[in-house]
Amino acid sequence: MKNKTRIILSAIALWFVLFLILDWWNSYPKVKVIPIVTVETVQDKIDSLLQNSLREYTLAGIGVGIVKDRKIIYQNAFGYQNLQTLDSFSVNTLVPTASISKLFTALAIANFLSSKEIKADQRVSSLSVPTSSESQLGQLTFRDFLEHQTGLKNPGLVKKLFSPDVAKPLKEYGNHLWREDHQIPDSLPYEYHDGNFDMLGFFLQESSQQSFENYLRTNILIPSGMTHSFFTKQWPIDTIPAVGYQETLVWRRMEPRPITFERSPSPSSGLISSIEDLNLFLIHLLRGEMGIFQEELNWLTPESGEAPLGFQKIQLATGEWYGHYGGQAGYSSLLIYSPTQNLGLILLVNTRDSKNFRKKIMDQLVQILSSIPPST
Repeated sequence: MKNKTRIILSAIALWFVLFLILDWWNSYPKVKVIPIVTVETVQDKIDSLLQNSLREYTLAGIGVGIVKDRKIIYQNAFGYQNLQTLDSFSVNTLVPTASISKLFTALAIANFLSSKEIKADQRVSSLSVPTSSESQLGQLTFRDFLEHQTGLKNPGLVKKLFSPDVAKPLKEYGNHLWREDHQIPDSLPYEYHDGNFDMLGFFLQESSQQSFENYLRTNILIPSGMTHSFFTKQWPIDTIPAVGYQETLVWRRMEPRPITFERSPSPSSGLISSIEDLNLFLIHLLRGEMGIFQEELNWLTPESGEAPLGFQKIQLATGEWYGHYGGQAGYSSLLIYSPTQNLGLILLVNTRDSKNFRKKIMDQLVQILSSIPPST
C-alpha cells in the first residue's frame, strides 16, 4: 500500500514538474521597455503611462489614440503585436476590437432603417425578412435588440464546451434563430448577449440584399476614412501578424490566447481595426451636426441626453462617457467619447484584461488630459 501511494505521489510530482516546464517553455517573458528620462509634456506623460502599463499589467502591446476638439492630438503604441516574430505594435496594427464592433453595427442598422423611415421602436416585422410561424422574434422592436432586452440568453458552459470551434455563417445562424420556437417572456430584463447584435446584422443583411460586411464597409467604414478596417470572416489571417496573449498562472509570463468567432462574419465582435482608423471614427462621432453619422446618432437617440442605443455608458472617475468595452480571448479594448467635453479616446491591447487595466489606464489618461487648457 505504501509503495502504491509513493508511486501515485511521484506521478503527481512528475506531472507538476512537467506542467511548470511547459508553462515556461510555451510562454514569453515580460516586455522590456526603456523608461522615458524626462517627463515634461502631455505627450511624455502619456508615453510614460503606456510604457509603465506594459510592465505593471504584463501586456504584450498597447496603443492609444486621442481626439480633442475634432483633432487627433495623440496616437502612439508600444510593445509587440507578435512576441515570436517581435513585430512592433504600432498605430496601424490591425487587431480584433471585440465588442467595440457593436457601435458600428448599431450605426449600420440606424443607417439602413432611417433610409426606410423605420423607427427604433417599430417591430422587426417591419422589415422584409421572411416571417416564421414559430418564432416570436418578429414581435420585438429594434430597440429591444439594441438594448439586449429580447429574452435571448447566453449558452451555458456545457454547451460552449461541446460546440465546434468553426464559426457558423451569419445567414445560417440567423435563419436558425429566426425560425426556431423562440417565445418572448412576460418581462424582458437586460441580459447582455452577442446574439442580439448578430441578429441585427442578420436582419440588415437579409433586408439590404447585400452581405453584412459589404454594407458596413460601403456605408460606415469607407465614409469615415477607415480604409484598412473590416469585419472579418476568418481568423487568424496570414497577412496580419497580431496575436492575443494572456498572463500565465505560475511564471507570470505571457502565452498566446487564440480567438475564435462564433459567427462569420460577427456583427457583435468581428471588426478588425487599428488606432489610426479608430481615431478617424472618433473625429466623426465628435463632429456633431457636421459629422457624417449625425443622422444615425439622431435615430439611435430617441431621448435627448441619453447614450445612443447600442452604446454603453462608461463610468470613470471623472464622470460618465459613451462608448463600449471590448474583450475577447487575448484582446482587450475600450472606446469612449464625450460630446460635452469634445473628447474621445481609444485603447487597444493584445492581452486579456484580468486586472481591470482598461478602466485604470483610461482613468489616468483622462486625468493627464485634464491639465490641457481649454481651447478658446
